Amino acid sequence: MDKAKPPAAHTEGESNTSRARAAWRARNDSAASQGLIERDAAVFMHQSLSSPVLSAIAKAEGIWIEDTAGRRFMDFHGNSVHHIGYGHPKLIAAIKAQLDELSFAPRRFTCEPAVELAEKLTSLAPGDLGKVLFTTGGSDAVEVALKVARAATGRFKTISFWDAFHGAGFGASSVGGEHTFRSHIAGPLLPGAEHVAPFACYRCPYKHAGPDVCGLACAEMVS
Repeated sequence: MDKAKPPAAHTEGESNTSRARAAWRARNDSAASQGLIERDAAVFMHQSLSSPVLSAIAKAEGIWIEDTAGRRFMDFHGNSVHHIGYGHPKLIAAIKAQLDELSFAPRRFTCEPAVELAEKLTSLAPGDLGKVLFTTGGSDAVEVALKVARAATGRFKTISFWDAFHGAGFGASSVGGEHTFRSHIAGPLLPGAEHVAPFACYRCPYKHAGPDVCGLACAEMVS
């Protein structure tokens, strides 16, 4: 008799809720960090499918983050600061100068910094890509791109890889391939969002020995 499959573990990106992680926190959390983490948990709605808060950061510079106990960690993730690190003095000076001059530009008005950045981006873009639209983040950018593509083509179907992450928005979750969202945990997603297995000869999802014998099965799935 076949054993029943365990329920799927719903995660969004990395997720570590292991006993080893809990033991690490018990050994390393200072009283100051633990108190702040508890206050944080009481008032914030966190991403419930990702790793819980690890510690409490007091400062960060370059590749280093420092917690409230004074311990320094090399940040191998660097989310949102990949290119220049934490606290780059040139970036801080530019932000301060802009806040002193013009802190916000409302809708239906333009301003020099926005146009200058758009011009720089269009000068770097390939081909005839000469327009930009600023959004507040990656998920929003994908949502806008989906609407623009639908309007421009009159079509609605998309194709992307299983297990791909394109954002947490409704449309972005639809074209993403993560099991959690495809399981309808949040109800039906956008229609026409098709998925295929990613090409990965080292660990072929179709169990072929290599590209010499597979007949490019992954490419056939696209057609």
